[in-house]
Amino acid sequence: MRARTLFILLGVVVGLMNVSAADDVDTSIPLNSVTDEKTFVLVLANEHYKHVAPVRFAENDGELFALYCQKTLGVPEKNIHRVTDATKGDIDHELGWLRSMTEAYKGEARVIFYYSGHGMPDESSREAFLLPVDAYATDPSSGYSTTKLYKTLSELQTRATIVFLDACFSGAQRGDGMLMEARGVAIKPKAAAVSGPMVVFSAATGQETAYPYREKGHGIFTYFLLQKLREKMGCVTLGELVDDVTDLVTKTAPNVNDGKKQTPTVSSVAKDWREWLTAEAPAKRYDRRVVSQPKEDATTPVAVAPANPNATPFPMEDYALEGSGTGVQGSYLVTTSITAKKNNVTDEQLLRCAVHGVLFRGFTSAANRQRQRPLAGSADVETQQVAFFSDFFSSGAFKNYGQVVPDTRTVVKVGKEYRVTATVSVAKDQLRKDLQQKGVIKGLGSRF
Repeated sequence: MRARTLFILLGVVVGLMNVSAADDVDTSIPLNSVTDEKTFVLVLANEHYKHVAPVRFAENDGELFALYCQKTLGVPEKNIHRVTDATKGDIDHELGWLRSMTEAYKGEARVIFYYSGHGMPDESSREAFLLPVDAYATDPSSGYSTTKLYKTLSELQTRATIVFLDACFSGAQRGDGMLMEARGVAIKPKAAAVSGPMVVFSAATGQETAYPYREKGHGIFTYFLLQKLREKMGCVTLGELVDDVTDLVTKTAPNVNDGKKQTPTVSSVAKDWREWLTAEAPAKRYDRRVVSQPKEDATTPVAVAPANPNATPFPMEDYALEGSGTGVQGSYLVTTSITAKKNNVTDEQLLRCAVHGVLFRGFTSAANRQRQRPLAGSADVETQQVAFFSDFFSSGAFKNYGQVVPDTRTVVKVGKEYRVTATVSVAKDQLRKDLQQKGVIKGLGSRF
């Protein structure tokens, strides 16, 4: 009996050891009971670029950093804006949101700014820029100057502003290669001036690259940033956080990226920044999180079928799409608006536009400005698979993937036109599954 009891206990201990070994930053997140109402967080995660290569795992970086801010640091969800694939206009808009919130708190607020994506240098001035998803690596004017960014952030009425940049500004990509292949040489950018109660913690220095940690599905800088927050249950001084993350990144990068160096840097003129705490109190327990799909490489191509030269895209109405909350599992709720000359828009038209938008346009949440990228991965897929989708929308096949929510339809007259709006539920999981089985889309990089 005693031997059996010892055997059972040993099994339990081994089981607990296995659970602990499997825990990581994505699956076991410290959950803080303390709420920090005076901290505001802006997360920009740029992975899917129009004119340059994607940034591997940037979307996962942004999603997890936002989760840690909410769950581990105790920042309310309403105080966190996460934008995936941000344009230059998105960045300006979100910085405006930060300005309005900090002004309301009259110097008592704290701001956390996080960016994962490409950076780029101006070859002439060596000024550093964030690269919006619609920008050109050869045109610095299409980028977002770090000088402008730091100036805007330093002018906010805050007690502290903390900036995390998982990007490099030498012109290199995350991983291998250069944004501007014709140049092929990394540039050492000038560091933009930092002022006020602000700290900027960057993933790499000088001509170095901010590398991915492929095994973990993150940028290596973000992974160790999250790991340290997890280890300290969210409550750590900024000085200790910077020292430990720098040490871990510096030692690990050569081992996971073929001997290539990566050295994080920190910049601040605030005398006491090392004593700033990331949270008011440590978390007491963990929140288990199931990662339903393995992290995929963002460079996985979308399936491309031979184009039918005789097919044309189905003509869509003039419509707009916006996220409108959480639907049942496996679905999106989207507010769909159609502008028309006559007040005769049908529910079928609203549903068709909702499915079309979810597939090829994506949408932004009305509540928190978070961006949901297109289910098909790119608007180009509609052209690449034009014969299939023309039949899909003209035959009514799209009607199998959603419905207009009852009693949500409204009609507003705008000048000589009508704007018809309704909430539509789109079964995005089933839609994706069916289109993948048909070979129309596959290898999507995002997790839904």
